[in-house]
Amino acid sequence: MKFNSQIRQQMAADRGPLLDKFEAITERLKQNSSITLIWEPLGKDEHDLYDYYLDVLSVVYLNKYYSLCQGLIEALNTENYLIYGLIGRAMIEHTAILRYYLTSKMLPLVEMALADGKVTSEEVQEIIPWLEKHLTGNRFEWNIFLADYFDELDNIQSGHILKNSQVNVITCLEKWIKEDQSITHLYELFSDLVHPNLGSTLMISRLTDNQIGIGGNEGKPIGLEIVNRTFSKLLKIFEEVQYQLIQIKEFKFSKVLRVY
Repeated sequence: MKFNSQIRQQMAADRGPLLDKFEAITERLKQNSSITLIWEPLGKDEHDLYDYYLDVLSVVYLNKYYSLCQGLIEALNTENYLIYGLIGRAMIEHTAILRYYLTSKMLPLVEMALADGKVTSEEVQEIIPWLEKHLTGNRFEWNIFLADYFDELDNIQSGHILKNSQVNVITCLEKWIKEDQSITHLYELFSDLVHPNLGSTLMISRLTDNQIGIGGNEGKPIGLEIVNRTFSKLLKIFEEVQYQLIQIKEFKFSKVLRVY
């Protein structure tokens, strides 16, 4: 999926390479998100379950980021700047959650398990709950809302996998902000773009005869100026995304280190 010629012409001249880079990221995500992984965690020993959850986590994020990237390109191609704001905030929050679990919670346990040159089942058992919470954490009663739907499926035990409470995204953002202060401003900005505040109103407003007009199709969209000022910052988030996705692969323990 690519940005159309209209949005490329409307964006600032120096944004062209950034659009190219975003398209390349989207294409790589597309190529790596074609696998369907069946949910089947039951009946596995600790080491196999750990590997399986890491595989699921990778598939989850590859598909989510691909969907978000697709949506962002489509939003800009159709001049739907409000949706750009929604997707931008979703990207920030997904990345905050991803790095919180992997870097803040799992990495210390992985390093501890590797410290003596072998990885026991007990050590893996310490990490698995974080993977389960990451994958199935939620703040809504899905087991009630979709009870009849889940009852018809062969591989879902709703009472088991849907009881984890997801960590608050603000907690994850605070961890990230300690290492990168720029995330504070970026998240505040994108939050205002999606809440019923001035920011979201600006995304549907336009400059007409040197005046701000609300709605309609006349004049230049203010949202375009906001995109020009934020797109590079949003794109930079994918440096963190790439690092975290690589980390998922690196968290797998070599079979020669495993002690059952």
